[in-house]
Formats: sequence, C-alpha cells, structure tokens
Amino acid sequence: MKLPTISFIIPTYNDKVLVKRCLDSILSQKYPKNKIEIITIDGGSTDGTLELLKKYPVKLLHNKKRFPEGKGMGKDQAVQKAKNELIAFVDQDNEVQGVSWLLNMVEPLTKDKEIFGVACKLKVKKEDNITNRYLSLVGTDPFAVYRSIEGRMALNKIKLKDEEKYYTYKIKTENCLCTGGNCFIVRKKLLDDIGGYTQDVEMIYRLAEKEKNKLAIPKHAYTHHATVTSFSQFLRKRHYWAAHQRSKNIENRNYSWEPRTFNEYRIFILFLIKSLTILPNFIVSVNNYLKTKEKAWLLHAPSVFLITLIYGKVWIQDKFRKLI
Repeated sequence: MKLPTISFIIPTYNDKVLVKRCLDSILSQKYPKNKIEIITIDGGSTDGTLELLKKYPVKLLHNKKRFPEGKGMGKDQAVQKAKNELIAFVDQDNEVQGVSWLLNMVEPLTKDKEIFGVACKLKVKKEDNITNRYLSLVGTDPFAVYRSIEGRMALNKIKLKDEEKYYTYKIKTENCLCTGGNCFIVRKKLLDDIGGYTQDVEMIYRLAEKEKNKLAIPKHAYTHHATVTSFSQFLRKRHYWAAHQRSKNIENRNYSWEPRTFNEYRIFILFLIKSLTILPNFIVSVNNYLKTKEKAWLLHAPSVFLITLIYGKVWIQDKFRKLI
C-alpha cells in the first residue's frame, strides 16, 4: 500500500500540557516521517506553549484572529499553507490512541477513491471525570446528538455499511449529519474544490452538495478528547461557543442548524419536545446505563435539557439584537 502524504493542522492556545500530549501521540505513529508535516496555528498563547512548540519539528504559524473556526481563521490559514495530499484536523486537547492510529485512519482513503474523509471514534477512559466520559460517548455537543455521526452511533440510530476494517456512510444534504472535528482526515484537493476550510460542519455540507459524501469510520482508530474538567465548565463552554457562532462565525455559511425543509422541521421539533420534556431522554439514559453500567449515561437527559435552554437563550438574544 502506497502511503499518502499528510499535513496535520493543530490550532493551539494556552495549554502546553495538552499540546505536548497531542504532539507526542502524533510523533509516535508508525508512519514514514518524511510523509508527515505538522502545522500548528497559535492564537496568542502566553503560558509557555509557544516555547514548547519551538522544541518540536512543527511549522508554527501565528493566528492574529485567534479563533480556529471560520473563514480566514486559524484552521483555514493553515490549510492554505499545507502542501500534502491529506489534511488531518486535530485539536490540541486530543490524544490519538496507539501507534497504528494513522495507518488505520489512512487505509480507507487508499482503498476507496470515493471516500472523501475519515472520522475518528472517541475513547471513553474510566479515569476521566464523569462529564468528559459522557461527552466521549455522544460527542462534545449533546444538542447535536440527533444530527451528528457520534450521537447517532452512540444511540444506535444510524445504518453503517460494514467494510471489514471500517464502516462507511453516505451523508445527505437534508438533515446533514455533522462530523469533521476531533481528529478528522480529508483529501486536500476536495477542500480546494470547495474554496478552502470554514468550519467542520460547513466542510461536510459543501462536499455533500458536490456529491463527495462517502465517509469512512475505522473500527480501530480512537482519540481521547480531554474536553472538560467539570459539568459547570462544560455548560460555560457551550454557552461561549453558541454566542460565538451567532455573532462571529456566521459569514460564508451554507450549513444551517435551523431547519429548512418540512422533514427537517419535523425532526427538529420532535427533538425539542423530547429535550424539554426530559422524560424520553431520561429513559434513554437509564436504558444505556443498564446496558453498559456506565454512569456517565445518566447525564444525558439533564445535559440535553440544559444545552437546549442555553442555545434557545442565545438564539432569542440574537434575534432581539437584530431587531433593535
């Protein structure tokens, strides 16, 4: 198997411990070193992260706009500098698991030219705090559980095609399932064809519009995502990013979280009813806890309820701001 060249893109900002963990996991891969480049794009770290990066074999870019997502922001800047065949988006709080992670992730792309990208599963670690374990089960945004690859897989609500070493799934533009974060690999040429990188969900949607929609999910490739240290931090982060999405990251967007078609309205309204009445998700929480004995599942109902309230508040504030 001829291995393709790959450019890792890692946005960094003020957490040198996690940055070191992330880089060490990438540099430990059993993959030809001459086929890998690592581009770090820093948003203005002041805690020693920059000094740490200078000790590693990475290309260091400075993101004066600070934010990683959005047209012209960190990831987009790095994509424009990348020269290799594949792009791997890895956030600094990820640690890829095992020295064969990259080989497992790349294999579907070498076997099937129709596959546009490869998503990585999240590792649940027993030693993590309960909130981080829960987010490793369903994905980092519980509100997206009805509309994300991770959420659909966690709830066993998606039909994947078994291809022996990996699964495949064809993404549609209607009710477009989101993915693209937490260690995602995509073909560079396809990114160029859609005008570069804006955001993970936007990338997926624009590729699906061009019928580049066949996604692979390796069975034995995991990343550990150190998302949060507490439930309160989790709520604060979701509020921050929701407000950022409504006020800062709204240009050049084709993807919409708000429904557009009758079927999207039907699914969205049903999801809101289940979220706000709590009981349906409480049943899901208990059933999954009984199946897996993982206590983190008990956070599912309250998490979806609270995040729905937070997003609703941000949405109302944004609409009101535009009226005055």
